[in-house]
Amino acid sequence: MDEVALRKSLRKLFDIDNEVYSMRMAFIFGLGLSAFLWWIPIIGPAVSGYVCGRKTGSMMKGFLCALISGAVLLLIIKLLSLAILGYGGYPGVPADQAANAFVDMGAVGSIARYLQAFFISGTSALDYTGLGVATVFGVVGGIISRQMRKEEAYLITLGATEVSSRRTPRSMQLYGENKEMGFKSFDDCIETQRMTTNDNTANDKQKVGNADGAKAQRPVATTVQTVTSTVSGNTVPTQAPTHTKAQGSPFTDILERSSRKKDK
Repeated sequence: MDEVALRKSLRKLFDIDNEVYSMRMAFIFGLGLSAFLWWIPIIGPAVSGYVCGRKTGSMMKGFLCALISGAVLLLIIKLLSLAILGYGGYPGVPADQAANAFVDMGAVGSIARYLQAFFISGTSALDYTGLGVATVFGVVGGIISRQMRKEEAYLITLGATEVSSRRTPRSMQLYGENKEMGFKSFDDCIETQRMTTNDNTANDKQKVGNADGAKAQRPVATTVQTVTSTVSGNTVPTQAPTHTKAQGSPFTDILERSSRKKDK
């Protein structure tokens, strides 16, 4: 994989394209925050679920995203517990007792104590309370996100904001109807603008070329050029050779009559 493809993959993975609502980023946020804050009773899972719901932008998406991210985290914890706490007798013994066997083992002991926080004290069963809290707050975050978007659209319609003269954006209408929007990211919009600009530039060049061709075919009218030369203090008018008369210039007769009067 070259550097350009790697940057594009990282940009899509970490939401560098500034998507307002994204299921992908909501899942990443929910999984990461749950892993770091799960050990805080109630508050940790609530924060992760709320952030997940706000990022999805709707109630149902917030529910699904918080539930899936929490379930994936518990599955990872279960597998790690079998691999690490298994040396301490898990699942035959409670998880906290298995974790005590690694107290004096440095980093491994810290990991064991971290895994212990996901189990019910005195048992080898996972504690699903955090999953329920994260799912509920995922729904709450989605409801608040959708309600704020509706309120903003309503205020714009009533003229209570500075952009009262503008209609409700079509993207907001389509999103409210769960339809596909014209652009999924800012890069898609910019790419379309570049294509439109290139097409306009090509059309302008073609128009300029047609105009130049028309100018080249247009007959060029010339006027009589009078060249004066001073000889011994007298001015002698000399008429430069021209084809003006043939071209029908309006100045030809006037200049000829002026020359004849001066000769007389």
